[in-house]
Amino acid sequence: MKRIFLIISILLPLCTWSSEVVESFDLRSYSPIKNGLKDLTCEIRVEGLTKKLKEELVSLNIKEEIFYKLYWLYPGKLDIVVEGLPKGFLELKANLKNLVINRVDYLIPQDLAKRLRSYQLEVKKLKNSTVVKGIDPTNNKAINKIELIFDGDETLKTYKSYSPLGYQESNFTYTKKSWSKNKLVLEATEAKSIQGPQVTEIDTEIKYENQVGFGFPEEISIKTTQYVVAPGKEEKKQERKGKTKISFSNYKINSGIAQEYFRN
Repeated sequence: MKRIFLIISILLPLCTWSSEVVESFDLRSYSPIKNGLKDLTCEIRVEGLTKKLKEELVSLNIKEEIFYKLYWLYPGKLDIVVEGLPKGFLELKANLKNLVINRVDYLIPQDLAKRLRSYQLEVKKLKNSTVVKGIDPTNNKAINKIELIFDGDETLKTYKSYSPLGYQESNFTYTKKSWSKNKLVLEATEAKSIQGPQVTEIDTEIKYENQVGFGFPEEISIKTTQYVVAPGKEEKKQERKGKTKISFSNYKINSGIAQEYFRN
């Protein structure tokens, strides 16, 4: 019993210190929810999507623009509707949603502390940075190990994740905007993932606009590079590159539209 108590007494300060670093970053980061967001709708468009679908799905005879309508209701109810396609085609619509679903976090960022809640954390304080390491004690998660690096101002700079399938590292650039009330806003990310010989690099830039006192993305630019590295060599093979632009418009904030949508 004494041994167990000793282990707990050693680990508890580490977890508490780790939580303090993460929670401090959350407090200094911009969140529309903390500014009073309760109800949100907007339209999302992927550049060139309609043209591409018309070319690939000639039999559908698409006549309207293909875009998305997003509905979000506090504390986290979300739906994305694909507009411009005939009724049915559920599998196609599900695939189209996957193009934008991972970008929702740029509209409504989640607190970092919530994402790390199920990990066992420990912290290491260095001269000009702080490193927080997390391990999944159950070994049931797809990502079983994470590592976060904060700079001297305790702003998140790097996020590393490890899984049996591979490794991913993301680097972040934060800034302050006129509407962010001295809070940090994510402006760009550089991500690199490795799964076996395949490497994927994704550079993302977010352009924001002020919507009646709330800051939301106006445009997200994404550059993707994929290549295969030959075993034991540094040369790249089968390189593919692509660019994607996602625009957001027609924001309706705290108007009750999302609440009415989910009610019906």
